[in-house]
Amino acid sequence: MAVGADLDMRQGVSGDVPTVLLGVRDLDKNYGPIKAVSGVSFTLRRGEALALCGENGAGKSTVFKVLAGEVGADGGEIHIDGARYAPSSPAKAVSLGVSMVHQEFNILPNVTVAENVFVGRMNAFRRFGRVDWRRLYEEADALLKRLRLSIDPRQTMSALSPSAQKMVELARALSTHPRVLLLDEITASLDHDDADTMHAAVERLREEGVAIVYVSHRLQEIFRTCETVCILKDGAEVATLPTAELDEQKLSALMVGRDLQNWARPVATIDPEVAFKVEGISGEGFEDISLEVRHGQTVTLAGLAGSGADEILEAIFGARPISRGAMEIEGEVFAPIDVAAAVGKGVGMVPKERAVEGLIDALDIRTNIGLANLPNLKRGIVLDRGKERSLAEEGFRTFQIKARDASTAVRELSGGNKQKVLLAKWFAIGPRLILLNNPTRGVDVGVKFEIYELLKSLREKNRLAVLMASEDMAEVVRISDVVFTIRHGRISGRFEGAEITETNLINAML
Repeated sequence: MAVGADLDMRQGVSGDVPTVLLGVRDLDKNYGPIKAVSGVSFTLRRGEALALCGENGAGKSTVFKVLAGEVGADGGEIHIDGARYAPSSPAKAVSLGVSMVHQEFNILPNVTVAENVFVGRMNAFRRFGRVDWRRLYEEADALLKRLRLSIDPRQTMSALSPSAQKMVELARALSTHPRVLLLDEITASLDHDDADTMHAAVERLREEGVAIVYVSHRLQEIFRTCETVCILKDGAEVATLPTAELDEQKLSALMVGRDLQNWARPVATIDPEVAFKVEGISGEGFEDISLEVRHGQTVTLAGLAGSGADEILEAIFGARPISRGAMEIEGEVFAPIDVAAAVGKGVGMVPKERAVEGLIDALDIRTNIGLANLPNLKRGIVLDRGKERSLAEEGFRTFQIKARDASTAVRELSGGNKQKVLLAKWFAIGPRLILLNNPTRGVDVGVKFEIYELLKSLREKNRLAVLMASEDMAEVVRISDVVFTIRHGRISGRFEGAEITETNLINAML
């Protein structure tokens, strides 16, 4: 693309009919010798939604950065409403009708909702040097009501749930009067109910004629939200197809370049010996939970968000108190008073929120992998760097982390590779029992199946006992030997082998 004026009124992409709002043709972006995006083309009409799909590193983020004015293109053309579009900055992109809502939360927690909606534009509400708070609140309230949200614009942002905070970010984008809205994994940190609320809000924007470019690892959302899918692999366009011509299996195969249809639930070699036992434990959010996990077995707690499955794992890991009941690990009494005590007994836990609970983004891969194993990496009070390096390199290889080397900062990694670092961190302690809370949340379909294969291999090699919680029913069906459904903090069903179907599980969860 010729980089010059941000928007000129020359005719759009040749052959485009007048209803085309956004036209992208042969888009290229290079970083040195690396082709991040090569020859990507798609069109989008008013009120339509198009999904960009692909594994981590496929080029989705680069396309978004070009459209949002964060980086310039090196080739190709983009047109909006028939006019050449080449924004020189994100602010210029917004002024030309292209706004973006990022996956990461981008909020000011200690100021009001209204100030978050109009952040960076508060001067528009000043009269004689003072903020017209009444007008600010009224305009923010009007935007929130357009999305049918019952959020008080006077509230402090930190008082809102994560879902409500993300809705405020959507209202912020709406306040810029976008013609094209870029939505990057906006439901990644939301539960299913909150994701439904977000979906309804997006649908209302589409009804108003806003065009949506959508990125999500949740394939069901793509089929629910989008008419068209542009599939990328290694920066190149594989295909652009109507969602009506695809299903999840076909889309997954196009994304990863191989057919996943024959991937079946692994047949586990399960020992008769019980590795972990829970008898009648109760606590805040759960009651009377009893289960067993054998060596080489994966037992799953399947429930909707808020079911109590998260709380059960946290209690087992010593992160919340148990009011009654008992636990055993390999025949020994197991009653951890805190997380350190659980880890000391050989229990590791991969948490749901890796960014908050699991990893330190500013540190490198090597340090993050060693964090849970520090007592074993010390000689006296001094950290043995050789041991740390050896441990990290083993985890780096085992989990096939895609990075330059283990000195790479975690913040530079894709979501899937961050998840692999988190898994490597907890497997580095040599666990007797590993607790997995939604272990493939927020990763693409290719990495998801890589993780399944790695878990299968490690489970068999180490006779590992696995206790998992998951809200992804397809995942539960694929990798579980035994499933306990959880509803309102109690076990509502037990399923094994051929009984583990999505229909059976959902019926028991509702």
